[in-house]
Amino acid sequence: MNASSDDLWPTTRDDFTGDLFGDQREVPSPSKADKPFEIIAASSPLFKKRTLQPESMDVIIKALGTDAVARRILAKGETLATDQCIGVRLNLNVLKSTGVAVHTIHRATSTDGHTKGRGFYRGEVLSYQPVVVLKDVYFNVHQAGRQGIASGTMNKHPMASCDGLYQPTDETLTFDGVQLSFNPKREHLFVDEDGFAVQYAQEVTIMGHRAYARKTIRYFSQATAPEKAGDAPSCVRFKS
Repeated sequence: MNASSDDLWPTTRDDFTGDLFGDQREVPSPSKADKPFEIIAASSPLFKKRTLQPESMDVIIKALGTDAVARRILAKGETLATDQCIGVRLNLNVLKSTGVAVHTIHRATSTDGHTKGRGFYRGEVLSYQPVVVLKDVYFNVHQAGRQGIASGTMNKHPMASCDGLYQPTDETLTFDGVQLSFNPKREHLFVDEDGFAVQYAQEVTIMGHRAYARKTIRYFSQATAPEKAGDAPSCVRFKS
């Protein structure tokens, strides 16, 4: 599927276009009766093996060179440490102007806020990467921001992120996994290809408009999911 410039985390459905990233109400702590619904990704019928080709660094650097903010950030020469806590979101400005999908890397704004629904999409921008691998990943959406985009009362802006521990990419880079996506015009949370809301994944590779989750995946139930803001519809499904 060819993604439009507005797409952020589309699924394979042709009518699925999206956007990404914001600040969110804290996710309620589950009671004993609301135990997390977890699966092992490799045992899911949605798990697929994939061979994908990332954009070359020449293409990435050229695309980033068209954006003044990106040039300023790159000039700082920031490097990421293994297991550094970061937030990842698709850079809409570069995507819209060049058609190249590049991810913005944000500094963590707290020690554990991302585990409680507070994403890092507003943290200081550290760098940009075409592919990002994270472990212990939480998928966060600012519900008021999503409502504004879904209702058409706000322009697209950073209001969601994949937040976790940075892992350097090497020759073992894989895109195998359960595909996840986010479309604020259609859903208020990140979902798998069956539309079930995902809270956490043990390991994720992010490239372009999609994330590929491996090992343990934890789903939201209606009881554990953050409350949806406003009256914009959402097609999210919940595990019971």
